[in-house]
Amino acid sequence: MKYIFWDLETSTLNAAYGSIIQAAAICTDEDFNILDQFDLRGRMKKEYPVPSAKALLVNGVSIDQLKNHENSNFSLISQMQSKFLSWGESLFIGYNSISFDDMHLRQSLYQSALPPYITNTNGNKRGDAMKLLHSAAAVYPNAFVRPLDDETGKITFRLEKFAAANGIEHSKAHDALSDVEATLGVCKLVKEKCNDVWESALQTASKQDVYTYVNQDKVFCASRFFRGKEYTHGLAYLTKDPSYENHVYCYDLTVDPDYIFDLDRSELKKLFKGKNKCFHMIKANEQPILLNEEYLYRSENYKDLTPEIVNERMKKVRGNKNFIEKFTNLLLDKGEDRELTQDQTEKPVEEQIYNGFPSSKDNYLMSDFHAAEWEKKYEIAEKITDIRSKEFAKRVIYNEKPEYLPKKEIQRRDREVAEKILSMDKCTWNTIPAAMTEIDDLRESDDEIDMNRLEEIDTYIQELDEYHRGKLDG
Repeated sequence: MKYIFWDLETSTLNAAYGSIIQAAAICTDEDFNILDQFDLRGRMKKEYPVPSAKALLVNGVSIDQLKNHENSNFSLISQMQSKFLSWGESLFIGYNSISFDDMHLRQSLYQSALPPYITNTNGNKRGDAMKLLHSAAAVYPNAFVRPLDDETGKITFRLEKFAAANGIEHSKAHDALSDVEATLGVCKLVKEKCNDVWESALQTASKQDVYTYVNQDKVFCASRFFRGKEYTHGLAYLTKDPSYENHVYCYDLTVDPDYIFDLDRSELKKLFKGKNKCFHMIKANEQPILLNEEYLYRSENYKDLTPEIVNERMKKVRGNKNFIEKFTNLLLDKGEDRELTQDQTEKPVEEQIYNGFPSSKDNYLMSDFHAAEWEKKYEIAEKITDIRSKEFAKRVIYNEKPEYLPKKEIQRRDREVAEKILSMDKCTWNTIPAAMTEIDDLRESDDEIDMNRLEEIDTYIQELDEYHRGKLDG
């Protein structure tokens, strides 16, 4: 299987209301020989055109790019998707990508009326180099230089810090291609120094891989870092969450299971968190790094436990079918409690990405939409029944070729965008008033800031303000 090392730079942190403004990837074979690569840039979406000043200061993306780059946002997304598809079945590896980049990629594809789950469908799998590094550094603490955070004094795995401390080339932090090259360097280093951890990570890069790995009568180990501190757990598989199968529950073998078998549901619920926690949830679709039992005994938490005791506890847990049934019913109760307490108000279409899939007919129509000439796209979009897909198909036209929309619809959309980004309310998207406040705060902060860049960003925000007020007045 090929590896795709990838990274995104974005206009804001919020994936549902931001834009990818740089995307880079390197495709390699299993020996890390480079087969192909790309580095794409583009403008922002019209619907949410206000960038975070702090984001631009960090990633170095210019105002000129946001205003004048030849690639629209849709063009950037389309080119990226096309390149990924051309590389075939691959393992996608980013740095903290499962928590960040993947969310932005999915949203960008979803809001372009394209299939959003490119990194974990059609034979693709996904991994995260930061998770890999956490596990490797936990079980092989002397394999790497583990840098300390300047402010907290705790171990940090920020890519720019770790790369510099370990001699990995990283010429320009927060440039997407430079971050990709550094991520590739991290993976090479882990494979060289801790090949067993690298091989273990390859075994859990899809949820089906995880199900196969955990559903056995064996002890396995999960190691990670959180806020600079290492945590290692010896686990035995219990069950999947019946309400959400991506969540896999395991038992912490530091606790004697005889203590919990006869507890009632209310007492068991207390053991999901806090200092007495003994039930651990693993997200099967987020590449948990799971290691063999032998790594447990390198941890201080297990220095007083023998393999015989740990395995005896595992067998007790796995063999107690009545308890597993009781625990599964408890998860059902917790799922029902979540449903009762969830906000029932309808979410904006941007936040409905996980509200099921479009029908087969709508998927065919979206394929037709993307293949059609511009003068035919609106007619096809009108036939789509999924309200999300219909809306995003029309947004593609609005962003790319608005002249093919009815004139009243263009005016309505222009006004809606202006009302949203000029709002004085606290919004989930970035507004012009919020951007102005952010810029003022940055001016007064003690951080080292390129004031010329900040003034350039401020001028751009002022231009956006003037332009969109004109749309309200027009």
